Amino acid sequence: MKKILNVFLAGITAILPIGLTIFILYQLFMIIDSFSAGIVEFFYGKRVVGVGFLTTVVFILLVGFITKYYLGQKLFSFIEKTVSRIPVAQSIYSAVKEVSKMFSSNDGQKFSKVVSIDFPSKGMKSIGFVTNNEIKMSDKEKIAVFIPTTPNPTNGFLIYVDTENVEFLDISVDEAIKAIVSMGAITPNSFKK
Repeated sequence: MKKILNVFLAGITAILPIGLTIFILYQLFMIIDSFSAGIVEFFYGKRVVGVGFLTTVVFILLVGFITKYYLGQKLFSFIEKTVSRIPVAQSIYSAVKEVSKMFSSNDGQKFSKVVSIDFPSKGMKSIGFVTNNEIKMSDKEKIAVFIPTTPNPTNGFLIYVDTENVEFLDISVDEAIKAIVSMGAITPNSFKK
């Protein structure tokens, strides 16, 4: 019986990373596909899985191509100025833009340090990214730490932590994001005993 259990566990260990990867990719595909589902339904009379995905990807590439060149930059700047004049839309837009910059930043300045802090309660450790390490609150030095949620690291919590309560980890941002997206299935080597 113990041998059968060991074989079963070995099978799960082999299947889980592949299955989880396929599941996450499928969910991302379906989310992207749903963005253009209404347009596809309008033209075809029914939802065709995959056409919405292609439409969304082509649209994103087109917007990227347009914004990359001078005319597109001027147009995009005009749209940004218009949005910035709408009170509620401006605050939402600027917050989303900053998060996007952090995740797409090539200079590595935004999420350059991976940390571990007690969150959501003492004794429970969470991986986070330092977003600002020069904050003063009530005459105390604090560090702004973004704690992403799993499996979607674009959502999360912003925590201001005393510097002495932050443990800097010797892992890369990529390794930390892999651990978060995989819900801990992919663990950085420095975590392993």
